Amino acid sequence: MVVIATMEAMSILACLILGILIPEVSTSAGNQWTYRGSLGPDHWHLDYPHCGGVKQSPIDVITDDVIIDIERLTPVVFSGFDVVSSTAEFTLENNGHTVKVTLNDKKNQIKGGGLPGVFVAEQFHFHWGATDSRGSEHSLNGNHFPMEMHVVHYNKKYGNITEAIDKKDGLAVLGFFFEVGRFNRHFDEIIHHFQDIKFKNDNVSIHSIPLVQLMPAKLLQFYRYQGSLTTPPCYESVTWTLFNQTIEIAEEQLEEFRTTIFENDESEGGVSIDISDDFRPVQCMHGRRVYASHSSLKFPKNPPPNNSKIVQENPTSSASIITPSVLVLALLIVTIFRM
Repeated sequence: MVVIATMEAMSILACLILGILIPEVSTSAGNQWTYRGSLGPDHWHLDYPHCGGVKQSPIDVITDDVIIDIERLTPVVFSGFDVVSSTAEFTLENNGHTVKVTLNDKKNQIKGGGLPGVFVAEQFHFHWGATDSRGSEHSLNGNHFPMEMHVVHYNKKYGNITEAIDKKDGLAVLGFFFEVGRFNRHFDEIIHHFQDIKFKNDNVSIHSIPLVQLMPAKLLQFYRYQGSLTTPPCYESVTWTLFNQTIEIAEEQLEEFRTTIFENDESEGGVSIDISDDFRPVQCMHGRRVYASHSSLKFPKNPPPNNSKIVQENPTSSASIITPSVLVLALLIVTIFRM
């Protein structure tokens, strides 16, 4: 109980410090970014000020804190997701940060489910880890998944993603978690072409795929919150929908992501660096709330031990002492930086 209280208090402290420091930083000259080193997520705000905002993504969904909103979060209505285009192919690309699939016919749309309009699917991409214990950008009660797929949509009223990307209601992203399991043949068309996009800026046309085949069978239960793009420029324009049911994929299919796709250009020579671990760390909530479409999505983060009630009710317990002390430390830091 003491450890949990301390960790939560330190997380609050970290958010307070970031809130003080980030606005003070001047913009640097470059505009490149990576997932590691001096151009990694901790430094993105230097070139992309929105990355230091208060509605950033991804987040850790704490299931015990979600608000059940069944009336507003009705099922998302999918249109065109079960159709194979006979006139347009998909474009599979390695952009140096991820594997991205661009939908060229723009006939897949979503609405309902509490979304602020009708949204058109633009592209989908993946975030994965070097091991099965990490990879997803969002987490559930601190637990990550080996991979996460984002299907990015723009608000139809803006006409295209370029116009919509920085608008408050501009984007809607559907997030899907993966788990290791059975071989998933629906991803064959993508993985089969990895040899064609091994290096940064490589791209190839592939046959269109009914998007419904890539998604879980059950799409009624999901989490919802307001956030941002998880990569620069980090515009806070995204209505996030995170589905509860996972997508199964075989270990050998994940290994294709981990060992075939590189972040460097082929012309650069040298040792090729795989894109694995292309995820941004979870961001501070800053008072935001997460909503859930079904009561079963709200459950305890950590089942309490038998004596936890005694610890919580003891006013002199270590847990009750630690939290105020950390908050005092935060106030001292605020004072120092404002002097």
